[in-house]
Amino acid sequence: MALSTVSDVKSVIGVDMSSADETAITNIFIPAVDAAIKNYLGYELEYTSSISETLDGTNEEEFYTKAAPIVAVTSVTEDAVALTEGNDEHFVVYKAEGRVRKTNNKRWSTIRLQNVTIVYSAGYSDSEATAEDIPKDLKFISAKGAGKMFVTAAALSAQQPTGEVKTHNADTSTDANFNLVRQESLGDYSATYESIPNLLNEGILNEMDMRVLSKYKRQYFTSASILD
Repeated sequence: MALSTVSDVKSVIGVDMSSADETAITNIFIPAVDAAIKNYLGYELEYTSSISETLDGTNEEEFYTKAAPIVAVTSVTEDAVALTEGNDEHFVVYKAEGRVRKTNNKRWSTIRLQNVTIVYSAGYSDSEATAEDIPKDLKFISAKGAGKMFVTAAALSAQQPTGEVKTHNADTSTDANFNLVRQESLGDYSATYESIPNLLNEGILNEMDMRVLSKYKRQYFTSASILD
């Protein structure tokens, strides 16, 4: 499940579109924006019902899962020993952050390779009853980014004649309409046009998007003694 839908994109940009364009938004634009969001945040957001993740022991008190928020933990094993969740047991889970912490000031094992395994479900979903709904701001950024890609593609397409667009190397008898003029003037009249190549080169996420997303970034705390 993606962070937004074609319907969300239509609502954000306020236009209807063909079924072929809807398919492009679903298969190309939304996945590209969602991938950018996840890359920026550093973890998976979309709901998965069963994730098995194996980690290295690092002699730390806690570790972060690769997906969040955690919905439920099925099992945690360390050196093939099953552990129990609870304050008076082996570990506790901070679901919103995707953080698993050892209790009683203990640490996960000394440095060993692939000796801790956690099986869990995690992520947002509008259809899975046990999972949190996709936050509206995440959904909006996903839909807005996909809409921006669609509008850029539509603006470039609208400049072209109907039918297949070819280079003059392939067809010297058909005119195209790639308008790359940035600015023109006639007497007192002047106009500056948006550069479609520049639009295609813009980042998927802008600074405002990243400000909104910053509250979903994980916070890594450092003890005061290390800072002294």
